[in-house]
Amino acid sequence: MRLNSLNKQKGGYTPETFQKDFAGRRWFATVGGGLQDVRAWDNDKKRYTDQVVAKAVDLYVVGAGFQRVKFPTSFTLANINELSEVELINPVACEVRGNVYVKADGLREAN
Repeated sequence: MRLNSLNKQKGGYTPETFQKDFAGRRWFATVGGGLQDVRAWDNDKKRYTDQVVAKAVDLYVVGAGFQRVKFPTSFTLANINELSEVELINPVACEVRGNVYVKADGLREAN
């Protein structure tokens, strides 16, 4: 998600940034494409390595569009149905040059 924010805060991923940008929004699973591997970046070689450091899935956020969310490498999409409303488990976010990045420990269908 691209923000037109003047907020220049630094400090990495925080629950407060997630709440500021996504509080009260509804999230929907778009899991048809499955999980995607997130690979490590090698600064010296300026390319991605073969090491998988996380899994990612694109979710639809009402009022904000699609948002890629990173999860631990052990995460699976078990019990998540396509287009079901979902909740992120322990979500955090950070802003870098107007872009918001989101991570979470897991995902479950909303009640």
